[in-house]
Amino acid sequence: MTRSEDELRILIVTPDYPPPPGGIQTITRNIERGLNDAGHTVELLHIDPEYYDPTLRDILPRWRWCYSTRAAVTGQFLYQQTVYTRINDRIGSFDPDIVHAMHIRNWSALVAANEAGLPTVLSTYALELEETELAAAAINTADIVHVISEFTASLVDDAVEESVETRLIHPSIDVPAYQTAHEQVTQETDKAPVLTMARFVDRKNIETVIRAWKQMDEVATADRELIVAGDGPKREAFERLAADRDDVRFVGWVNGEEKRELLAESVAFVMVPRRDEFDVEGFGIVYIEAQAAGTPVVGSKHGGAPEAVGDAGIIVDDESDPTNVGAAIETLLDTDQRIKYEQKAAERIGQFDIPVITEKFLSVYDSLKSRSA
Repeated sequence: MTRSEDELRILIVTPDYPPPPGGIQTITRNIERGLNDAGHTVELLHIDPEYYDPTLRDILPRWRWCYSTRAAVTGQFLYQQTVYTRINDRIGSFDPDIVHAMHIRNWSALVAANEAGLPTVLSTYALELEETELAAAAINTADIVHVISEFTASLVDDAVEESVETRLIHPSIDVPAYQTAHEQVTQETDKAPVLTMARFVDRKNIETVIRAWKQMDEVATADRELIVAGDGPKREAFERLAADRDDVRFVGWVNGEEKRELLAESVAFVMVPRRDEFDVEGFGIVYIEAQAAGTPVVGSKHGGAPEAVGDAGIIVDDESDPTNVGAAIETLLDTDQRIKYEQKAAERIGQFDIPVITEKFLSVYDSLKSRSA
């Protein structure tokens, strides 16, 4: 097959890919989809750090990958060697223009690309940058560091001693799919539920949302329910907390279509996560998913969440205060206020659509290809 002059060949390597849910999985899949839809060729190499089979050539000691004492002692260097050998194989067979590593764990892929004379991009988020030695190694190896928010950019700057070239590109979503879900809603707004959705872990702070709901004015919550979607180690504790209420419903994990329907059917979406050092929202894709589904949001002030919420939702001052969170929810239950935020969401959400974000990545790739020409 003849390769067109404008076609790019992008080799993406990632430790995370669907079907498991997660922000990195969503970002990676949408980059892949957007590039394919735009007529470019993508080769994706998914190597899960928890489930991979190193070959004999991977097991042989390679001290170059011992970026820290922990990596040497725990054998994490084996993963680096596995990524290195497999990415070299793909470089030989695929002949890419760009190598894009979706995580600092794929540092050795960047090294292999550099050795092959290929330009590189590294995507960064938040929590992974806590591993300072690996973060510094990967960031310093990449030609351009992709950051998902201004907050992430600040973490990248702190991770290295010298300045690095970064590009801010927010995550993308399939905006039309969420808009279609919104158009299909038939439920009356005055009976629509409030939704919270996340992994059931400490940082996501689901318990404060439940406490807020229990403290809210009964007139405001009449004929509505709080839907709690997700699962995790704190589910039993959350269910005990809500056991005295019949208007709190747990629905477990939901798939993509179910998520779109829940977001579209809800009168408000609430997620007010905490920050524990690097364990923080790097952006918060679910906020823009809610806005695309026509649903205003309540978020917290930590990490990249305010960038995701924008002016189409409410940022609470104290995410641990049920009264503060409840007041924000009640604001969105007011028809005039809700309409105002819905209009703001409709005005901003197009900037997160997959084709729009894809063009931004293509601009980065083109600039790197031109430099290397």
